[in-house]
Amino acid sequence: MRLTPAAAALVLSTLAWPAFAQPPAATQALPSAQAYYEFMMARRLEADGDSAGALAALERAQKLDPGSAEILAERAALHARRNEAGPAREAAEKALAIDKDNVEAHRILGLVFSAWSEGAAPPPPGETPDSLRSKALEHLKVIRSSPAMATDLSLQLAFGRLLLRSGETDAAIAELEKVAQQAPYVAEPFVLLSDARRSKGQMFEAAEALAQAAEINPRYYVSLGDLYERLGRWAAAAGAFGQAIEGVRSPSRDLRLRYVSALLNVPGGVGAARAKDTLAEMLKGSPNDTRLLYLMSTAARQLNDSEGAEDAARRILAIEPASLAGLNALSRALSDRYQYRQVVDLLTPLSKDAATRAKGREGEAAMALAQLGLAHQQLGAYDAAIAAFSQARTLAPTDTIFDLYLAQGLVAARQYERAASVASEGIKRDPEDARLIRLRAQALSRLGRGSEAISFLEDAIKAESRSPQLALALADAYEAEKRYDDAVKVVRQAQEAFGEDQEFALRLVSLYDESGRLADAERELRAMIERDPLDAVALNYLGYLLADKTDRTPEAVTFIERALKVEPDNPAYLDSLGWALFKQGKVAEADGPLGRAAAALPANSVIQDHHGDVLARQGKWAEAMAAWQRAMAGDGESIDRDAIDKKIKDAQRRR
Repeated sequence: MRLTPAAAALVLSTLAWPAFAQPPAATQALPSAQAYYEFMMARRLEADGDSAGALAALERAQKLDPGSAEILAERAALHARRNEAGPAREAAEKALAIDKDNVEAHRILGLVFSAWSEGAAPPPPGETPDSLRSKALEHLKVIRSSPAMATDLSLQLAFGRLLLRSGETDAAIAELEKVAQQAPYVAEPFVLLSDARRSKGQMFEAAEALAQAAEINPRYYVSLGDLYERLGRWAAAAGAFGQAIEGVRSPSRDLRLRYVSALLNVPGGVGAARAKDTLAEMLKGSPNDTRLLYLMSTAARQLNDSEGAEDAARRILAIEPASLAGLNALSRALSDRYQYRQVVDLLTPLSKDAATRAKGREGEAAMALAQLGLAHQQLGAYDAAIAAFSQARTLAPTDTIFDLYLAQGLVAARQYERAASVASEGIKRDPEDARLIRLRAQALSRLGRGSEAISFLEDAIKAESRSPQLALALADAYEAEKRYDDAVKVVRQAQEAFGEDQEFALRLVSLYDESGRLADAERELRAMIERDPLDAVALNYLGYLLADKTDRTPEAVTFIERALKVEPDNPAYLDSLGWALFKQGKVAEADGPLGRAAAALPANSVIQDHHGDVLARQGKWAEAMAAWQRAMAGDGESIDRDAIDKKIKDAQRRR
């Protein structure tokens, strides 16, 4: 059967002799000298471009020597090079009927069946891709140790591809690695290796292979960016998309947006400036593009430009008053300024009409509802938060991010059993989501099932050892069991495996703090500040540590004030400043920042406890009691409930 012109190129590329391989030689002297003459004439005619004449010569040779498997195998190869798969198969099978070990016949049948299985042409009647792959492998496995296979990289590549498509992944990897070593200048072996590694769940190794393919052929940079996104390696994803942009004269809007999105997902906002520059250029040509404005708002937020973020969000709503993207952008901008009540006012109308307003944009509506839930959570309205998260999850039931939001809300509300259940449901849909795995383990720990949490995480790490999130989750689980040394070891190993990262460093600080190793905690924080003098998180943490655990309060105030210069309205930093001033005995000065912090985060138990102490020192017993009661009803993190209860009872006597 002759292949279609479109399919012919595929078969030709897989069946033709590669430039680095020699055509098969006749393995035995032919019985007839005239037959041998016709055989060699066929090769010469084909070399001169006369394939029809070559075929006629081989037909004459076969008539002269009908018992020659070599002539039939040569005819099969010539038919294949002429894209005549049916005649190629027929001739090769006749050759094997004479000589079951004929290497060339096995080679041709392997490649013909392989080409059919890949859809190069409609398969023969009764055949399926699986059956054709099976037949192709049957022939190629016969000659896998032959010189023909050893010297023909295209044949080895086809063999590796067939093994992979047939589910023989380990054998495919071994074969493809050999091809890649011999032909490091060819992209396809690395692409197939990436596919094979991915099928085994070896995602980081898959990315390494695809990165090598992209270096050879830049068209794979987009696929590489996709894979890095899947792994959460946003800086690498941005780099891959950036390379893809450089490789084309006029990059598409979609590609540029993917580049921007990856930049905006890089932790710490380090890609925000480049994203903003790209967006500013794109907005020159499309000033009313609401997608670009949404991303611009996000970039401004990451650059701590709250006014710019709000301005871009309000521009969206001015263009499209009912825009879900605009609501999302504005709610985030307001949340960054700790204006949670305004967020509730903004999004509550949506919650009453979400299903109607979504209509094909359920994901955006669900995200806005999640922002509403987060605002309620910060205000201590846990039932309202859970209701909003549940509504979001109903709108977008296949997106596990809403399982994550709901589970987090349930943990905040101390509904740990339900939180573990919701996280488990999300893990069933996405077994590789490290955030859900971490959250389920956290819920188990809070339920007093620490050993189960640790076993669950250790099993997850065995399946995917290259996950920083899972390493941090295991450290959390060890900490919950007060196995501080084990937790520190896990974080140190993660630093060695994944490099320095602020989250790892802060986790170490927290572990040292919790275990009483204050000198080690201070050393880590000072190292972070030395690396980045504007690291507000480290500056605040060091200031709070010194104020809360030592008598070095003047030095503590200095560090906290430096943090507030970076983020002037951050309630956590205001709390630290107020607490440091309180520890110095400056009660009146402490009331201002602590009052602002307490108003912004009414559900933060530590802040409410601190504010209650300041109010009590001023003799404002009723207000102090109210603050302590909010502390008891809040998130419950890092407080001594018995001590607060005692303070409330004492205040009741003093009123």
